[in-house]
Amino acid sequence: MIKVNDLKIRLGEKTIIDGIDFETEKGKTLAVMGKNGSGKSTLLKALAGLVAPGAGSVVIDGRDISEPFQKSEQPNLAYVFQKGGLFDSMNVFDNTAFGLVRMGTAEELIQERVLASLQRVGLKGSEHKLPSELSGGMQKRVGIARAVCMEPEIIIYDDPTAGLDPVLSDSIADLILEIRDSTGAVSILATHDLHVAQKTADTVILLYDGKAVFSGDSETFFSKQNEFARQFIDGDIEGPIDIF
Repeated sequence: MIKVNDLKIRLGEKTIIDGIDFETEKGKTLAVMGKNGSGKSTLLKALAGLVAPGAGSVVIDGRDISEPFQKSEQPNLAYVFQKGGLFDSMNVFDNTAFGLVRMGTAEELIQERVLASLQRVGLKGSEHKLPSELSGGMQKRVGIARAVCMEPEIIIYDDPTAGLDPVLSDSIADLILEIRDSTGAVSILATHDLHVAQKTADTVILLYDGKAVFSGDSETFFSKQNEFARQFIDGDIEGPIDIF
């Protein structure tokens, strides 16, 4: 469903992504990992069409998304922002319904999808609360509900467990798995959380200095046969990854 070929992205004089290739299929989860500043979020934005490649291509369902296309031909994709991306002045219902409203969805269908999505993420009865009344974990769940109610074929999660304790992180991982397994959507997440990656990912890309220094199945990544993977997993100072 998604095929990336020799993708290169520059921001000003700096090369952020330097020749990355990978594929992922329907019903699979890809974890994008790497230290801060390695290009994880930039890669996700390129997949979502928010950042234009300097070279190479991002092909979704056979269409290069960097080429002009009609609105009706846009990939059916949803993006879950790192901090939830909620509007402070909107309650949970309106935040969740935002994308559907923008699409001009019928009111009855909005009501049905939003309430079903909130129940799915464990927030039934919270639709009238404001983001300020929610914990960090609940805000992330609202962000996921907003994505799910769009019924996307691709869901991109930008560090969905950042700032959460291990118990909440595990519950978000379970939610990502449940959504993937029940909808068959492609799931792509950028994360530093090794437990979440090991629990959810079928494949892993490890970014370093703009390049994919590991790209393969999750089991191989966590077996630590690759020196970059070993250092990243163990948190060692010594190894091919420069920590400074």
